[in-house]
Amino acid sequence: MRRQNKKHRTIRKCISGPNFTGQHLLHHPQTIRQLMETVLLRSTDTVLEIGAGKGVLTFPLAEKVDRVIAVEIDANFVKTLREKAENHPKIKLIQGDIREIGLPAKPFCVVANIPFSITTAILEKLMGAEGHAFQRGALILEKGAARRFTESSTMDPRLLMWRMNFQFEMRAMVPRTHFAPPPSVDAAIVRIVRRDHPLMSAKEGNKFIAFAAYALSEPKQPVADTFRGIFTPVQLKMALKNAKVDREQAVALLSLEQWASLFHTMLQYVAPNRWPRK
Repeated sequence: MRRQNKKHRTIRKCISGPNFTGQHLLHHPQTIRQLMETVLLRSTDTVLEIGAGKGVLTFPLAEKVDRVIAVEIDANFVKTLREKAENHPKIKLIQGDIREIGLPAKPFCVVANIPFSITTAILEKLMGAEGHAFQRGALILEKGAARRFTESSTMDPRLLMWRMNFQFEMRAMVPRTHFAPPPSVDAAIVRIVRRDHPLMSAKEGNKFIAFAAYALSEPKQPVADTFRGIFTPVQLKMALKNAKVDREQAVALLSLEQWASLFHTMLQYVAPNRWPRK
């Protein structure tokens, strides 16, 4: 019988095995430990794990916290995890797509090696109105996405909205060889922490995203010129004064606090028919 080479076996597994969901399973002990240490776990914590896979995070997490809610979409993985977790009362397994599962109503944190293909959808769920109880997390993201989320400034209205309520920090790079099967790019551990004093309600998210998208369509333009299409002259003068913004300052240089001030001035004083729409 002809011997099948290792490379061919790996390719077949990636196509027909459990990783059809886009999961790249973490297997490197040091990275697993570093991911868990990044979130500063407490014994009273409830942890949501997204993409539990074979449980390399699930069971170590259960030794450190009060409760682990492990979400996994693959039926084969779930079956194995249920057998392993039979005597672990702290672990609750949920089979399903995280995008369609309700988040905990009480404060929780997230420790997860999430599927790269749905990164934005997961973060939108955690940091939107549904994630009102999300406090902090340590997530493995694709390296490019991790850099975008943690760079000092952004022209992305959605990310700008998330930053109103959360702080992002890149903690460590993760080589692609730390996963099986390895992804096409390296990854990174990103720490996310809810601000002690959020700058706006997540319920206002869509309105703010439309406001920011309108302004950032010409990021180098002076703020006075940009916002003239929203505020009346009197309102604009007041809005810039309240936000402590110079009329000639470029939109791209607005701080988070200035963005929040300008937006809330619009909500309070500008007629809704003049608000930007998505």
